[in-house]
Amino acid sequence: MHPIDKVVINGDDRRKHLDYIQAVVTRMSSASSSAKGWLLPVVTAAYGYALTKKQSPIALLGIAAVLLFGFLDANYLRQEKAYRRLYDAVARGTREIPLFSLDPSHADDPIPPAATRWQTVRLLFGRWFPNRNVWLSWSVAPFYGSLIIVGCFIALLVD
Repeated sequence: MHPIDKVVINGDDRRKHLDYIQAVVTRMSSASSSAKGWLLPVVTAAYGYALTKKQSPIALLGIAAVLLFGFLDANYLRQEKAYRRLYDAVARGTREIPLFSLDPSHADDPIPPAATRWQTVRLLFGRWFPNRNVWLSWSVAPFYGSLIIVGCFIALLVD
């Protein structure tokens, strides 16, 4: 596209685009809550069985479930943050984002062509795995951390 042929996006299209992005953010938030809701009966059953039958491997299985669901929840939070960045970029209109695009990478800075191999790996790794900020967020660390601590305590107690 030639620089003179810049596409002008009308307000209704921008609002609809923002609605689509907000719907994805809402789904991610709902999926995160659902993951927490599914984990509680699983971990309660595992920890309860480990306590009543004095089986520390079952407590370790509960801890593994907490780690698995924690990773899943952290990934939902990472995706939600990516879509929030996309929402902000579309709302500000400072970046050229294709109309009705739901690709959150359009809001991210592109990988610079002169990036070293290590910088490229770190950027790509950060896009696929939850980073430290996600793991330490108020919705992930206290919830899953406390369940892991309880599981460790039960595993040590019954052993």
